Amino acid sequence: MGLEMSAVLTLSKNAVKRRAFIEDTIPSPSSILEIGAFDNPIFRREMGDDVKYVDWFSRDELVAMHKNNPRRDPDRIVDIDFVVKSSRLAENIPERFELVCASHVIEHVADVVRWLYEIASLLSENGRVFLAIPDRRYTFDYFRNTSTAAQMLRAYDEKLKIPSKWQPVDHFYYHQKVDLKAIWNAEPMPEFRPRFGMDHAIELADRKAKTYTDCHCWTFTSDTFRQVLADLASAGLSPFEIERAADPLPNTSEFHVLLRKTP
Repeated sequence: MGLEMSAVLTLSKNAVKRRAFIEDTIPSPSSILEIGAFDNPIFRREMGDDVKYVDWFSRDELVAMHKNNPRRDPDRIVDIDFVVKSSRLAENIPERFELVCASHVIEHVADVVRWLYEIASLLSENGRVFLAIPDRRYTFDYFRNTSTAAQMLRAYDEKLKIPSKWQPVDHFYYHQKVDLKAIWNAEPMPEFRPRFGMDHAIELADRKAKTYTDCHCWTFTSDTFRQVLADLASAGLSPFEIERAADPLPNTSEFHVLLRKTP
């Protein structure tokens, strides 16, 4: 993307809200790394931001993968600086950053504990992490149970590099579209009606697990995320503490968290 693109590139409404949350605490963030920004980054070099991007896929791969996806705009996909096809981010990224951002990423990570330590290793001494996380109560995860620290400790103990069999089973079976406006209006929710049987969910997970399954490994609400982080800290397995958090705004489905490294 050249300079001719910079005049037309703007941030999405969600990105504007995320950026505002960050800048309430960090007015002029610099030395930024965005994880999985895809076509909806919070910060853009074309707008003068000091940002680099890391993703599992290169820009060319992302364009090819989503060329027929009407929800994605290939012209807005960022140029990936670090293509890292593993969970070992710190080993593959030589630089260190003041701010790491990840929007709708943590819920896809098979081993959250190890991922948080990898993120901590990418930060400078006083670095921070911004997370935008879907709140289960307002998404297709509505009928799933929220995740616990004990489940995350098991994933850490098993050294998961990709989702286990049962994480995608949970994701596939309980996935159900919901009406966000109806939820916020406190209207009665329909009963859970699975799209297919549990046997099919297991077969689907088995088949997809032979390569890599992109799914929501974890589900949170703004309150349960705070509790999970506190529980991990009590086990001596969290490099972060919450500096600031915000519940979902009305008629939205994500909450925001700013973490700072613990001493």
